[in-house]
Amino acid sequence: MHCLLDKVTARRAVEGLLKLAKGRTLSIQELFTLDLFSRTAPPTLRLFIVPPTANVLQSLAQLPRYSAVIHLFLNQVEIALPTRYFKRWARRLRGHGFTREDAAVLALATFGTDENATILGMHFVATFDQPMINHWATRQVAIQERLTAMQDDIPMPYRHAFLPQVLRPEHVGA
Repeated sequence: MHCLLDKVTARRAVEGLLKLAKGRTLSIQELFTLDLFSRTAPPTLRLFIVPPTANVLQSLAQLPRYSAVIHLFLNQVEIALPTRYFKRWARRLRGHGFTREDAAVLALATFGTDENATILGMHFVATFDQPMINHWATRQVAIQERLTAMQDDIPMPYRHAFLPQVLRPEHVGA
């Protein structure tokens, strides 16, 4: 199974790892995210991050005080890469009332792949963004109908794309 971490969830994981390294107390969000992080065992559950998060983390990894922890995190996750229908799907999701950033995350979870292009889509999006979770849940039927209509007009393997579950980290794989 594949899980895409939104930027806040990825940030909570890195912050949690930094706090652990310093012996500091973790927030509840950091605990939930690190629990998910600890449950990853490829090929059972693979964690992915969005490209902008990877770019920020790779820049921060140049700083000596963050380097070891960020490299630990980056070695446990993969970068989700957009496929051919990512932009079209993101535009359609924006038409369902999602912000540009949320639509991009959700589109990447539907039309994203790994660096070897061996997968299509994510089973889960892990986020603490409750409004996004709620909006996804209330619009699910209409979004699925839109995806199904789009699939009639696109080639393989894209017509096998599926919608992810959008959940808080503590509910992923539970």
